[in-house]
Amino acid sequence: MPKEMFPSSFECDCGHQSDFSENTVREMKTMSQKKKVYLADSAPEEHTIVFYRGKMVAIQCPKHLPSRETKKSSPKSRPSTKRATTRGIPDEVKTDVAAIVQHFNTTVIRDPHCVYVPRYKGKFLYLDRQDYGRLHPICRLEYTRNMQKWSFAIYKYSDEQYDAEEWFFSRGGTRRWHD
Repeated sequence: MPKEMFPSSFECDCGHQSDFSENTVREMKTMSQKKKVYLADSAPEEHTIVFYRGKMVAIQCPKHLPSRETKKSSPKSRPSTKRATTRGIPDEVKTDVAAIVQHFNTTVIRDPHCVYVPRYKGKFLYLDRQDYGRLHPICRLEYTRNMQKWSFAIYKYSDEQYDAEEWFFSRGGTRRWHD
């Protein structure tokens, strides 16, 4: 069970300890009153502390994916055998995406404390933005087996969900996320 250690440290089940300033933790708890807020540490194996309603509710550990919170909230189903083939994103595409995101971070953003971070689940690529240790969801891209065309959904903080119908871009043209 992850635990909070007064005044501003957190320990994961794996034994990793994340330390932050007291002001940062206080600010995160305040921001989390109405929505989940994520605070990432800067360790080589990055852990993310999840706050909700003013408290730490989970630690996202790179060694334990999916998180315990995700497992608890998932509906229980009968045991089944996994299919031999999955519809996830191929490793070659993930490598290309990593290069594109890294290129964008270094040539456009140019701030090592503010970067976009890709993560994957099944056929989805999630882009999060890490700002000075805080991780914020931005959008979800669905792999369509064509590197040039991905389905797009923006993360709405108002209801904490990804919405493919919400657009802040003009609707004209093809949905491309890179050239």
